Amino acid sequence: MIDMYPHEAASSRPGSDPEPGETVPELGWPVGAVAERLGIAAPTLRSWDRRHGVGPSLRTSGNHRRYTELDIRRVLLMSRLTAQGVPAQSAADSVLATDAATLAERLDLDLDDPAGHGGAVRAAAGRVEDDVAGAADAADAADAADLVDAIVGAARSLDPRTMALLYRQALRRRDVGRAWVEVFAPALRRVGDLWQEGRLGVQSEHLTSELLQSELRAVVRANRLRVAGAPVVLASADDEQHHLPLLALEAELARHGVASLFLGPRVPTDALVSALRESQSRAVFLWASLPRPQAEPFWRELEVVDWPLEVVIGGPGWPTGITVRRGPVLLTRVDDFSTAVRVLVSAPDAFAR
Repeated sequence: MIDMYPHEAASSRPGSDPEPGETVPELGWPVGAVAERLGIAAPTLRSWDRRHGVGPSLRTSGNHRRYTELDIRRVLLMSRLTAQGVPAQSAADSVLATDAATLAERLDLDLDDPAGHGGAVRAAAGRVEDDVAGAADAADAADAADLVDAIVGAARSLDPRTMALLYRQALRRRDVGRAWVEVFAPALRRVGDLWQEGRLGVQSEHLTSELLQSELRAVVRANRLRVAGAPVVLASADDEQHHLPLLALEAELARHGVASLFLGPRVPTDALVSALRESQSRAVFLWASLPRPQAEPFWRELEVVDWPLEVVIGGPGWPTGITVRRGPVLLTRVDDFSTAVRVLVSAPDAFAR
């Protein structure tokens, strides 16, 4: 059995009575005992202490450092966060900013169980349950929030390996549409806001976007053999540089077996119309996040279209009241990702009915 107090005076040991007027020190755990109790390697505990400040806060009369129960709960939360992919420094910042009551709540610890064994078991069980398909909405929301925090933390520390793992984790637990709405878009907005506030460098924003592009394209490649039929054209309006929503849409369409022709950002109107004529696509999705003019040149160019074509527009940049001439062109505006997918998946069959 490991002696938790090898260097303590007798008055500090369990069962011994203090001298009159003597302050009884809080019982502490050496690093080896904590490592055995929690199943965390002692070098890892020392690294968290040395590099991130999550370590023992108690000193014995012989100046030996010991973990208190509160310290151990901090280590438990640190372990839980890093296991979910949160970078160590970001996890440490969160742990050290959490008070004792909140720590117990986050770990689901029983405050009447000071050793915390039951809480540790429940926390571990909770992590397993969160991985089970069909978990409760509340658990999904908490998981999404954790992933967003972790992605932002990886952006801060310029940690591409962690960020890629977090993107893949989100895609394993969700389809592309849910991953985009619940995790990717919120993380991108947070990183963008931090950059605009001067709290994050542009390099962090670029890394976040570039790695997400790679993961979304991997989904498209993985489903390439499943796609068939006339492609849906995906493009941004001319002068529109944002195209990550298009990549997410391409990936989700691939999962549904729908072929797409991805043209990307800043597509000139004449090039877009030429692509539509050459591909004879039955649907095009046009993205605009920046304000577009009411008299969009693209609407005039559509007069050359003489085959059934559904034009789907998305993004906050499109004005209200857009109309197209009567004929084979059908204009549809969508307000969210799932609606865009539903419309584009059914578009090839819309004119056949």
